[in-house]
Amino acid sequence: MKEELLHFIWNYKLLKPQELFSVNGVPIRIIHPGDLNKDAGPDFFNSKIEIDGVKLVGNIEIHVNSSDWIKHGHENDKAYNNLILHAVYNHDKTIHQNTKHNVEVVELKNYLDKDILKKYNSLVTSEYTLPCSKQIKNVNSLKLQSWIQRMLIERLETKTDYAKQLFEVSKNDFTQTLYFLLARNFGFKINGEPFELLAKHLPIHILLKHSANLFQLEALLYGVAGFLSKPYKNKYLQQLQNEFEFLKNKYKLVELDISLWKMLRLMPANFPTVRIWQFAMLIHKCPELLSSPEKFNTVETLSKAITFKHEGYWRDHYLFDGKEINNVKAIGKNSIQNILTNTFAPFLFFYGKKTGNDKLINAATQCFQDLPFESNHKTRHFIKAGLKFETSAESQGLINLFDNYCKNKLCLQCGVASNLLISN
Repeated sequence: MKEELLHFIWNYKLLKPQELFSVNGVPIRIIHPGDLNKDAGPDFFNSKIEIDGVKLVGNIEIHVNSSDWIKHGHENDKAYNNLILHAVYNHDKTIHQNTKHNVEVVELKNYLDKDILKKYNSLVTSEYTLPCSKQIKNVNSLKLQSWIQRMLIERLETKTDYAKQLFEVSKNDFTQTLYFLLARNFGFKINGEPFELLAKHLPIHILLKHSANLFQLEALLYGVAGFLSKPYKNKYLQQLQNEFEFLKNKYKLVELDISLWKMLRLMPANFPTVRIWQFAMLIHKCPELLSSPEKFNTVETLSKAITFKHEGYWRDHYLFDGKEINNVKAIGKNSIQNILTNTFAPFLFFYGKKTGNDKLINAATQCFQDLPFESNHKTRHFIKAGLKFETSAESQGLINLFDNYCKNKLCLQCGVASNLLISN
């Protein structure tokens, strides 16, 4: 028996529908179980019960064994002097503090519904990665969607934690914060860190100052990234080197070590050289995306801003002084969805929360509603369970649900599993 399960049963009034008696034979009636307390202090606040016909309002403590009172150190805590009830699964010890303050003790093991215990055990002992995979189809669709929406917001809140850190690093500059986030996303998983380092070594205000000149943007980004430190035969690359040398001295820039960039086993379109050019093109084509991100609050406007064709040297190259290849692919739909999902929508949510702008918060969640469902190894567990989804809002919610609840079998904290336990 786990104390968490007793909390759940008490909170949802899932005891057998019969009259309760304390260990002293005193009748007890639960009027309101109270508010579950997840911080220090008694487990339930503001509970309302009736003991031997007398109505009481106050705090209730719940334990698996009465002796847990001693294990948890409550005997020296005055916060436990004013309980109205001590509920335990097994009454194995008389507690002096309860006796002194006339607190009744109720032993719950004979009042527990065996069907609920059976359902709970089937979840926590399930051999499946998704514990409720065999029962989840039975959950009310409205309640399921409501919980997934809550999971989306929870995921967005988690994503904004990193944005908050970057916001502090950038001295409360929204443009610089978005720039850091966007740079990391352009590196995707394999080159995310060096891309973020590039952004931290090359302030956005310098790039925006040169946004009208794509060549200068290329020189700045490739130069600070460390790609212009070698001798090249190509005239365009030599011109980039000369331009960067001038800009480097002007702004006192420091180059990264080129060894930071990972290139092994990458497709040409994913090479950091290609991604850096795309980043330069984004700033050139749409500098307002960084300076006034609130104007780009729909999937349509965001997608348009980061959709463009390759041109110049990088139309048919993916390496410096490398062999020519057929047209290098532009940013694909999946990459665009990834950038919108992992950077722009979370940033709009953060921006809206920080400035109290509900329109931006709603725009962020709407972006997820307008993007297609993402099928990956996490969301496929729910598809295999027989559920159907359509939007990125659902896939993002399911990812959070899987990572923070299903994987750790925290079923009692999950709205989906709770619904299965509560329903008949």
